[in-house]
Amino acid sequence: MDLYTKKLLKNFRNKRPLYEDFCLALNNSLATLLDKNKYKYQIYYRVKSLERLEEKITRKRKHRKIYEKIVDIEDLAGIRVIFYLESDKEKFVKDLKESLYHLKSVRKVKKKNGYHARHVIMSFGDELAKCREFKNFKNLKCEVQLVSMIDHAFAELEHDWIYKDVNNLKDKNPKKYKILKKIMGSIFKNYIEKINLKFEKAYKQLSPN
Repeated sequence: MDLYTKKLLKNFRNKRPLYEDFCLALNNSLATLLDKNKYKYQIYYRVKSLERLEEKITRKRKHRKIYEKIVDIEDLAGIRVIFYLESDKEKFVKDLKESLYHLKSVRKVKKKNGYHARHVIMSFGDELAKCREFKNFKNLKCEVQLVSMIDHAFAELEHDWIYKDVNNLKDKNPKKYKILKKIMGSIFKNYIEKINLKFEKAYKQLSPN
């Protein structure tokens, strides 16, 4: 490991407890907003491990992305909000924009492997950062991922079976791995997107208008 990476990892190791507190505080704050607006959802958070951080620093450096300091890395803290309906993602983005949080960026993410979400890089805004319980978290950023329940389930399985290859199938049986990858792609194309649309169509029938 080079000195550049060691320095960043050491810095994060020292600050990781602060990121844990920040991530939990933002998680609870978002849950309060979700409850207030009566969403059906699930939410959980994680702080990046040192191993995953090292892998990211190395991978990004190969693509000429150099992090000068830890605060430049925007997904050290991560929260995923899982909605039962696809349309609730967009509604919640609107809620966030009208809140006191600071939103650095909001973008649509759609990958070939089927992962489909909204990613929001955010922090406590200046007004919230003045509150005693949030004052230690000023300038800390979190990546908040907004996904539907169906997309989440598919992405988790695809991540383990294909991306991480937890059974080491790619080495043990490359042909079988290729077939599995093709099957997962077919499932997303033929079922996942269609199920989301059908749920939205069913939900509209609940409206009295």
